[in-house]
Amino acid sequence: MGCSPYAFVLRWGFMPQVWASCPVFLDVGRWGGRIGAMKFSDLAFNWGEGPWGSSKTNKPKTVGGKSTARGGTDGPAKGELEDVLNLLKSRMSGGYGRGGNGGGFGEGWIIEPMWIALGVFTLWLLSGLYIVAPEQAGVVTRFGAYNRTTEPGLHYRLPAPFEAVAKPMVTRENVLEVGFRTGGGRFGSGTLDVLEESLMLTGDENIVDLDFTVRWKIGDPASYLFNVMDPETTLAASAESVMREVIGRHPIDDALTDNKVVLQGEARELLQTVLDSYKSGILVTGVELQQVNPPADVIESFRDVQAARADAEKVINESTGYANQIVPQARGAAEQMLAEARAYKDATLTRAEGEAGRFEAQLRGYRVAPEVTRERIYFDMAREILQGVPKVVISGDSTGVLPYLPLEKLMPKGGR
Repeated sequence: MGCSPYAFVLRWGFMPQVWASCPVFLDVGRWGGRIGAMKFSDLAFNWGEGPWGSSKTNKPKTVGGKSTARGGTDGPAKGELEDVLNLLKSRMSGGYGRGGNGGGFGEGWIIEPMWIALGVFTLWLLSGLYIVAPEQAGVVTRFGAYNRTTEPGLHYRLPAPFEAVAKPMVTRENVLEVGFRTGGGRFGSGTLDVLEESLMLTGDENIVDLDFTVRWKIGDPASYLFNVMDPETTLAASAESVMREVIGRHPIDDALTDNKVVLQGEARELLQTVLDSYKSGILVTGVELQQVNPPADVIESFRDVQAARADAEKVINESTGYANQIVPQARGAAEQMLAEARAYKDATLTRAEGEAGRFEAQLRGYRVAPEVTRERIYFDMAREILQGVPKVVISGDSTGVLPYLPLEKLMPKGGR
């Protein structure tokens, strides 16, 4: 290890090996009994040089065999110390300076500790700068307690240990699997069924193997980080509990048919209510049923039952179709019969009313002229009866003469 100026300026108090590797300090070691208790800074700044190089005005002088520094008078005991300081100065400026072979930094290379501290302090202040990405939110804590939430962009916080910042992903949509695990099969392919989570009891006391997913993201970063110790575990337990409650309200057919949409909506709303009661900061964006089946042990019997139900449904549908075809025809025939009955009723009533009116007219005429009315009725009835019948009219005044009746003409043909 070479003797670098920075070696014993920046690290002299922390790395003892620097002392052993620098010839300057090896020379000083010979005088260790006299200056062992002195600090290096005392040696460095009492050579008669300032921190930025040599100063002729401060150069030690010799007056009457005695050495003085900074205008003061030293006792005889400091003569040897002056020799040590001069040796160090010559080594630093000559032996290790620009003009020497040591390749050093020359005179005035020592950095004042104040500037080192100032640089470290500046770096410490700059460590408070942080950037929040567009998909993140900055959650700042002060002494471990929540202080504020910052939006995406460049921000500043108090450096450690006063403030710290966490950057959860708030726009990313996460997917939680319940009842199964993707990639849990052999060699990392396929899915693994987790029966402890998927077996549930339906409202009609059937057992169903139900796998579903929950899509969620962080709605409130502060609540997500500080209100719940393990948000994802809490979400998984809450989702399983909510789905058991929802599926317990419905029969198994609802989970196997198009009513899945209803179950998913109920589960999402109830799960969000539960998570809000925990102040978890989680926003549920969707619940989706992935696979709904009976348990593997009874799946064959269940399929037979489903086939029988399908056959029964088929027969019911055929019967319903036949009924839909026959009932309109029967209704049409019934309407026709009712219309005919109404028409017959109207005709009969009209005819009866006409006959009643005619009878009343005859009665009024009979009361006025009974004989005439009687003869008219007699002749009307005879005309009605004898109309269309062959007739022979014989006068009642003919006497003594045998009337001749042409019976062969009066008898119908083929009759008697």
